[in-house]
Amino acid sequence: MPATKFISKVLKDGHLSLPVEISKKVGKVFEVILLPLEETSVYSFAEGIAKEKGFNALSEKDIEKIIHESRGVK
Repeated sequence: MPATKFISKVLKDGHLSLPVEISKKVGKVFEVILLPLEETSVYSFAEGIAKEKGFNALSEKDIEKIIHESRGVK
């Protein structure tokens, strides 16, 4: 099975958010390695792309929402 890399967030109940395709694999065992990620680096990267593509009217909250929705985070 190929490795899958994704960025996750610890939810209020202590669980990690998972991409939809991974969350469907109920009962499957995975090795998990947690590496802290500077949140600003993800948002800064997305903000740079938004400016490049002409979406510079988006706020940091808008970008955060897009990132979370793309990863299935509610």
